[in-house]
Amino acid sequence: MSKVNGSSCYLLKQFIPMATSDIVMALGDPIIIFVLASLPNSTHYLAAFALGKSIAVFFESPIIPILPTANAMAHQAKARNLLFQFTLILSISLMIGMILIGCFPALSVFFQVDSTLWQTASLLVLLLCPWPLVISLRRYWQGQIIRAGFTHIIAKGSLLRCFLLTITAFTMAFFTDQGAWIAAAALLTGAVSELLFIRNKINKITLQEDHNASPLPDNLMAMSRYYWPLAQSMISLWGARLLLPLLIAMTSTLNVAIWAAGWALVISISNGVRMLQQLVIRNISHIKKTTLCLFSISIGCSFSLLLFVLATTPWGHKFLLYYAGSQNKLLIGIQDILLVCSLLPLLMSLQNFFQGLHMVQSSTVIIGRSALIANLTLMAGAFFMMYLNAAPAWFAIIVCLATLLEVSLLAYQLKNNINDGYTTSLVRLLRIIPLKTTTRTNIKTINN
Repeated sequence: MSKVNGSSCYLLKQFIPMATSDIVMALGDPIIIFVLASLPNSTHYLAAFALGKSIAVFFESPIIPILPTANAMAHQAKARNLLFQFTLILSISLMIGMILIGCFPALSVFFQVDSTLWQTASLLVLLLCPWPLVISLRRYWQGQIIRAGFTHIIAKGSLLRCFLLTITAFTMAFFTDQGAWIAAAALLTGAVSELLFIRNKINKITLQEDHNASPLPDNLMAMSRYYWPLAQSMISLWGARLLLPLLIAMTSTLNVAIWAAGWALVISISNGVRMLQQLVIRNISHIKKTTLCLFSISIGCSFSLLLFVLATTPWGHKFLLYYAGSQNKLLIGIQDILLVCSLLPLLMSLQNFFQGLHMVQSSTVIIGRSALIANLTLMAGAFFMMYLNAAPAWFAIIVCLATLLEVSLLAYQLKNNINDGYTTSLVRLLRIIPLKTTTRTNIKTINN
């Protein structure tokens, strides 16, 4: 199909419903943190939530690429059915892993974390054991819905999830002050309700078959080979993110409580750019890459500005004070994290743009390798910050630097495989020197 310029309005109409899904989904954590901050012993529960939810998300990380994979395979029934089998096997295995972690709270001795804090966190992990199955099935059907073009359904499902999560969290807090039970009930109620909504809608959608498309995996082994590089990138990412609250918890319980509250806001806003990857995959065949690149940068700048305003303006101060339960000891740390991370949405927008291009080329190995290098750097920096007993904002600096490194590595690889104006200008912007890649023979070149 020939390329067209594609207006920003056209892209925005696709992007807003998809971005709404991720933003609303990520709002769940700040809502829960707001409720936990109002409980007696709030610092303990905030810190336990940071650890427990990080562990749950780490077990979720291998299934995060289910959505783009389902999007890419939605046009072939055989591939869809194979992916469904693969999804069930993977998610059930992850559920078993969460049960084992939750049943052995004595693991705290390996991390030098307060035993009472770890017991509360492990209880949350045990209560959230259905999480991988619920999220994987939801993402499987969401990918198909996005491919079919019904992105407004994704947004509606996310709004339903956020609404029921909020109602459940406040209702549970009225009856109990046990933070782990409040958090688990709210998270699962929201996720299950969204899954049921999405499942009902997918039954009414007919997916178009494309028999002339490139061959896709036709057995579980081939699916594993295709999927593993994508999963590896998420595992290394969330493995590093899991390590962060663990290392911060070794400095003090207050520091990890500050990290939980600050990072929840950062990621809820930054998540608005994640669907740029899907936008690139869906539109790369008929919209110029220059247009997609500039659109991605503009979206990233918008979300970065929002974080900066929250961190620096008087009304942002009032909002954060209310969010932190009027606890000044939390407020100052949260403001520092938001200010440091104000560039993160822009970096993540470029990250998702480049990842989308690599997925179109089937060069998923490059995505996995770049993420691995960046997250090894993140972990090394986090250990150094822990050794210095640094404030949470210094850990946030390390996150931003690691993300910049990953963006640079992704752009590095594209330079040798795409010869067009957007690559040249963007690589100049990032001051990246082209490198030869050993995987070039396995990569299809995208031509204008």
